[in-house]
Amino acid sequence: MKVKPDAKRLEEKEDKELKSNFNGSPKEWLRLIKTITAMANTKGGIIILEKISIDISQLDSAQLDDKVNSYLEPRIHNIISEKYRKDGIKIIVPDSPLKPHIFKKDGIYLEGNKQKFSFHKGQIWVRHSSKNETITWDDFQRFVKKELNSFLERINIIAAQYPLKELEVSKEGIPLPIKPVKDNEKGIPAVIMKEKIDPNVEYPYQAKDLAKILGKNQAFIVQLLKVLGLKEDPTFSFEVKNSSGKVIMRKYNDKCLEKLRKFLVERPLFNPWHDEI
Repeated sequence: MKVKPDAKRLEEKEDKELKSNFNGSPKEWLRLIKTITAMANTKGGIIILEKISIDISQLDSAQLDDKVNSYLEPRIHNIISEKYRKDGIKIIVPDSPLKPHIFKKDGIYLEGNKQKFSFHKGQIWVRHSSKNETITWDDFQRFVKKELNSFLERINIIAAQYPLKELEVSKEGIPLPIKPVKDNEKGIPAVIMKEKIDPNVEYPYQAKDLAKILGKNQAFIVQLLKVLGLKEDPTFSFEVKNSSGKVIMRKYNDKCLEKLRKFLVERPLFNPWHDEI
């Protein structure tokens, strides 16, 4: 199908995306959910689905809201779906005041007999140009600069209802993350975030290191990581990026090593190119 000039320009913008067809497959749904989330985490936008091959009611505002927010916390509010031309849908995504929206479960679909991941639990996706990509350190800094006042206002509202335990304050006077509440006491459970992850300490292994430790060749380990869904799972791997945000290396932690070792002990003859999990 030939793309019209104005459609091509639409497709290339950070806050606009054009999809020629939407067939309602699990893979297509997860891609749509990821795009909506990435736009809400950036500055909002518009998604045009030119031709719909499913019951169009599945894409009305209420149904879309339920589908998208079943994967997220906090929820994205005010996602609007409108009819577009004859067979299409226009989805209007807000510049969410509650960003960042984080995936609370994996986005999994089947491709043949293989399990694939569109996104992982705990990930934050944003828009870079016309692409959906995981958050970078620069994105995180922009979140903080833009949303700090709003965030602190929401914390103050919550703090008025629950006594806070062990709240730390930095030298600059900016509240640091609240420590986890113990013994079921009232408070706000939270994860203490580190300013930056040192991949050399917390993710010490490249694929070649895992291969050497496990007595396998590197190609075998790379394929096994992919088949087991560990390659892009932030629980087990870390993306090292250059200044332009391009992934130049993946590193893995001890948890990943142990998972691989356990799997190979249980299935020593497993062939990651041919065998099914």
